[in-house]
Amino acid sequence: MPLQADSNLTNGSQPGRRLRSRMLIALSLVFVLGFGVSALHMYGTRDELRRAVLLVQAEAVSEGFTSDRPLAELPRYHAGGQMEYTLYAVDGQLLGYSDYMDRPRRLRTAALAPESSWWRWSPHGGYSINAPVRLPDGATLMVSRNDQNERAMLDQLLLERLRHSLILMLPVGLLCILLILLLLNWTLRPVRRAARLAQGIGPDTPERRIPLQGLPGEFYPLAVAANCALDRLARAYEAERRFIADAAHELRTPLAVLDLRLQDARHSGELDWPALEAEMRQLRRLVSQLLELAHQEGATERGGAEQQTNLSRLSREVTASLLPLFEAQGRGITVHIEDSLRCQGNTDELREVLVNLLDNALTHGAGTVQVNVCRRAEGIMLEVADEGPGVPTAEREAMFQRFRKGRRSGTGTGLGLAIVRRIVENAGGQSGFVQGRGNALQVLLMEVSQTDPV
Repeated sequence: MPLQADSNLTNGSQPGRRLRSRMLIALSLVFVLGFGVSALHMYGTRDELRRAVLLVQAEAVSEGFTSDRPLAELPRYHAGGQMEYTLYAVDGQLLGYSDYMDRPRRLRTAALAPESSWWRWSPHGGYSINAPVRLPDGATLMVSRNDQNERAMLDQLLLERLRHSLILMLPVGLLCILLILLLLNWTLRPVRRAARLAQGIGPDTPERRIPLQGLPGEFYPLAVAANCALDRLARAYEAERRFIADAAHELRTPLAVLDLRLQDARHSGELDWPALEAEMRQLRRLVSQLLELAHQEGATERGGAEQQTNLSRLSREVTASLLPLFEAQGRGITVHIEDSLRCQGNTDELREVLVNLLDNALTHGAGTVQVNVCRRAEGIMLEVADEGPGVPTAEREAMFQRFRKGRRSGTGTGLGLAIVRRIVENAGGQSGFVQGRGNALQVLLMEVSQTDPV
């Protein structure tokens, strides 16, 4: 496993950024963003304090003042600064402003609301600031002043607070980073353990799986999917091992017979060509069926909804093509095939099914062979039966296993029915012996709608 990982790296497949690095980067961004928000909030707090101070001063100088009195009665200087006044009527009409002002101040009544909003952000960057005061007769007095000195004092105070906050946030940030690292180490410990165990999974230990206990919830679905994939690979690997072992075992006998015939021909100087040709035909047939079975076992329902077959026409064609073989052995075939029956499945593969079923009846059965294709409630039924004694009940299911022959001395390969079952299952159907009849094989396939194309 490590060699494979190294190979992937050399092929340009680089690992992504580690989770620890991503968390640290995210934490750093949050830290910087939080500090920036705090600084902006302090900047806004400065202007709020300026307005609050001016509002207190404005209420003090305007106490008892009404709109019918002249603005000159109000003090020009207060708390070390020049005060400016602009008077507005109840309806917002300008009544007047101090004669030493170049222009009146705009009416602002937002600060007069009894309850301020939970969110208000209105920083003021100038040196002059305004505050409204509601007079006893309902008029509004806008009080303005230049508070450069107060602003400088507040800036210095808030800057010192910001420095102190920064000094305090640095150790807190480092402590948070340490806690995050410890938390990540604790969280990823099951992942590292699972990775170490996964590296040991191989052909020698196909039963090992990634442990799920203790895995974080984000990694759990990935580990479950990986274990399911390992289960499928283990089953495929075991099936391949059995297939190779069975194929080697079955090929050993015809190859040994062929070798003996060649040795006899070397000693005698004469070749028994008919016998050699028969052995070669049997060997070619065995190899061909082995390849077909390997092809079918590597497929997964390839004959699904995408492929359809006119089973009625196919059954007639296959039966007619094999009729000379039956006649050569004095056997007959009777057919009962309903018209326009279409099923799911690949046409060439279903042709192989029919050929194997009829060859099985010809080789191992007796008497007339009946081929029946009809519609049932559960699908399309294909049945091939003969008049022979059939297979005993206890051995019927075993006949669909690879290299299982009805007679050990027979010329068959023992693969025909195994190929039949695999093709039918890949097409979404079922196969087996008819209940209570050991001389009748039945295949059930899924019917397709008459409106679907063939």
